[in-house]
Amino acid sequence: MSQMSSIETISGRPISRLRIPGGFTKTAFSYLKDWFVRRRTRLELLELSDAALEDLGLTREAALAEAMRPFWDTESRRKGRY
Repeated sequence: MSQMSSIETISGRPISRLRIPGGFTKTAFSYLKDWFVRRRTRLELLELSDAALEDLGLTREAALAEAMRPFWDTESRRKGRY
């Protein structure tokens, strides 16, 4: 029995040779980062005073509506662009 230098997948192809395209990984992490930032900033709207919201041109109701949107919901997504 010979020793294997890497674990083999079901197809017999060593895992060490499997490659995930760099672009895919970079894109996935970029989406995750954007989602976390979007969620955090939307929740931070809830902590702003009425005066601070007014400075931003927002009402308390608008800030609440924005904060309650899901993290994946973006303006470009609603317009059909991703």
